[in-house]
Amino acid sequence: MIDKIRLPAGVSPINYDVFFDIDLEKFRFSGKETIDLKVSKSTKKIVLHSSGLKIKGAFLLTKGKTLKAKVTENKKMEQIVLTFNECIATNTKLVVEFDGELTDNLTGLYRSKYTVNGKEKYLVTTQFEAPYARRAFPCFDEPAQKATFDVAMRINKDLQAISNMPIKKERREGGKKIVTFQRTPKMSTYLLYLGAGEFDFLESRYGKVLVRVVTTRGKKNQSGFALDLTKKFLKYFEDYSGIPYPLPKLDMIAIPDFASGAMENWGAITFREVILLFDKKMTSVAVKKRIAEVIAHELWHQWSGNLVTMKWWNDLWLNESFATFMAYKAVDHYFPEWKTWEDFIIDETDSAFDADSIVSTHPIEVEVKDPKKIEEIFDAISYDKGGSVLRMLEAYMGEKNFQRGVSNYLRKHKYGNATASDLWEFLALASKEPIKKVAGAWIRQPGYPLVTAIRKGNTLSLSQKRFVFNANDKTLWPVPLIIKTNDRIFTELMDKKEKKIPLGQGWFKINYGQTGFYRVKYGEENISALKSVVAEKKLPTTDRWGIQSDFFRLSRHGEITIDKYLDFIKSYSEEDEYMVLRSIFGSLRSIYFVFSQEEFWKNIEKELTGMFQETFERVFQRLGWEPKDNESEIDTLLRNLALGYLGFAGHEDTKRIAREKFDEYVNGGAIHPNLRGIAFFLVSDSNDVNVYNKLLGIYSRSQSPEEKIQVLAALGNFRDPKILEKALDFSISKKVRRQDVYTTFSSASGNPAARSILLNWTERNWKQIESYKKSHSIFLHIIESLITAYVTKDKEMELRQFFKRHHVEYKMTLDKSFDRMRRNIFWLEKNRKVIEKYFS
Repeated sequence: MIDKIRLPAGVSPINYDVFFDIDLEKFRFSGKETIDLKVSKSTKKIVLHSSGLKIKGAFLLTKGKTLKAKVTENKKMEQIVLTFNECIATNTKLVVEFDGELTDNLTGLYRSKYTVNGKEKYLVTTQFEAPYARRAFPCFDEPAQKATFDVAMRINKDLQAISNMPIKKERREGGKKIVTFQRTPKMSTYLLYLGAGEFDFLESRYGKVLVRVVTTRGKKNQSGFALDLTKKFLKYFEDYSGIPYPLPKLDMIAIPDFASGAMENWGAITFREVILLFDKKMTSVAVKKRIAEVIAHELWHQWSGNLVTMKWWNDLWLNESFATFMAYKAVDHYFPEWKTWEDFIIDETDSAFDADSIVSTHPIEVEVKDPKKIEEIFDAISYDKGGSVLRMLEAYMGEKNFQRGVSNYLRKHKYGNATASDLWEFLALASKEPIKKVAGAWIRQPGYPLVTAIRKGNTLSLSQKRFVFNANDKTLWPVPLIIKTNDRIFTELMDKKEKKIPLGQGWFKINYGQTGFYRVKYGEENISALKSVVAEKKLPTTDRWGIQSDFFRLSRHGEITIDKYLDFIKSYSEEDEYMVLRSIFGSLRSIYFVFSQEEFWKNIEKELTGMFQETFERVFQRLGWEPKDNESEIDTLLRNLALGYLGFAGHEDTKRIAREKFDEYVNGGAIHPNLRGIAFFLVSDSNDVNVYNKLLGIYSRSQSPEEKIQVLAALGNFRDPKILEKALDFSISKKVRRQDVYTTFSSASGNPAARSILLNWTERNWKQIESYKKSHSIFLHIIESLITAYVTKDKEMELRQFFKRHHVEYKMTLDKSFDRMRRNIFWLEKNRKVIEKYFS
């Protein structure tokens, strides 16, 4: 099947000379390209990728003559076949002319709308990953088909043009101008960039490299933070890799309409505005940290992904996992006070744990048999699990060995393509460890192990099995164990189903430091000891997080009943660290999400939500409502967490003061950017239509992308189904950017009050929701959110019938979503009586 979706061998590109004529008034573009071809196998046919383009003509320039092509389109495979009357046996030039539409689908070459001083404007930009370059020009749209690019654009004379390389020359042509760019290095099609619009630039230099932050007019003053971070991270990655940044310029471009977070186009990185621009008056600490992480992620791609590229999409993780892991290293280097590795564990590793514990998960290295599957593997496995496994490998082999292996790998394969095996080879040489054996199992096998640890006298008996919901699986992994006891730390490699280790008396903690990608289940004798260790905070924050996180997931999967988890977390009553408290709050909210519509819930709600009220009140009393000058980023986040929990527990003073601050803001007062989001959340947890209308007013007036997203999220938090329907209607109106349409839907999906209306609303609005298929990731978010909103067998049957009526091609997304739904159904049915009895 792979051979059917991959282009035939024998013809490959050397250089593209491509010209685009862009019309932002008619939302059209036309183009002409000349591709220098290497022909290694005689053929009468050349196959290119092309999607949504009108091919006006194609011909070869060979041996001093012109050979016209017969053009046949295969829409399903997104290909065109060019057939010639003569065999092509030598290198030649292919000329293709084409037309296309500048859509607002956020893929290919597309238009983005914004306003300046109330006046509507448009810019043109690109998103070619993956695989969307074919929507802008016919090409060999595969990562291994690297070539150089000579790009030129005809645009309105008042616009600025951006591509991967600096401008070579400009020439006026009436009311237009033609902008020609320098030739790119050898690179893949998905990394090409084209942009044109009315831009502002904040410029600086990093050595000889011109660094610019590019914005729409009037936002240049929000660019300083990103510019400073870009230069910092360039230095870090140059030092780490031992390879200088290879291009003469680097643009960091803020785009008003952008489906994903950012895209690593070589030398012209694109971002959502909210993830690049920093406004001291409007940007929260959480988004500030996110800006740093995403900038670092995209910059590491300039080496791993751009300079060295995967051969095929099965090794997408080589790009994304690496960038995920390296971003946190860079951010931690410059901002150690942010406790970035704690963020990595709760945002990346825990996300991967959840995604990888269902039957329908996929290996990190996944076979791609269908173009649709390429879009579906941009997920928590390719990004988060891969990054977590790399962190585990680094801990196993040592940081310096890991760095040396990575540097040598990049040097060997620069300007080319590589596979996972190439990376393992260099890591093994650097460390003298069996990296291929260890890494291969983690990359090629789906899932991860549950290590059960039971002390028998002075012996620790270990066993492993796959931690997966509703399946028996005999898969084994080579597990690098780090074990902490009351008096020592030691390591073991567990590569069999069972292992016995001599161990003295006292408590022990497995996966010390939480660098391993596995869960742990302890025997009763150690659980009692760990309760005291946790309560007395004898373990670091990450390990206290890990013990309770494992307990909660064991409950979700039926390894233990829910009362065991609830009993264990009582030992955290004195906890004060953000990482741990965030996880406990999340677990209790998950219980609320699944159990809150049971008849007995009203009898237990106060006790469950009040379990940690004193803990969070103590935190809040220390911090107070108003952020203090120079307080730590962690304290800022901890305040919001405490307020969120107190609202969850129904704390009336918290809700009252939040409403006062909200009303003051609505009436023209100020609210601190770090309080704004939580205030919106707290006031929307109600049946008050006046709050709903006030939030819409804030949305319409706001010029802040972050604030608009906070409003959209709050709209999905109301308890009145009629207000929720209004909110969902608003979310798909023309007042909301396409990139943001799933925000309210996703929020409502996590709100049990929305279950009475969500499926029916989706049915009524399916035609419009289906139109988001062209924006792919947005559509996938909606599908997943719809299914996972429900927790009963009856609703599972209804949803399956719904998707029989409304066919969706994304099988992987459907399977994963239904697996998550079934896990919640199982958890509810297994623990319904247990939790009622526990609080009775």
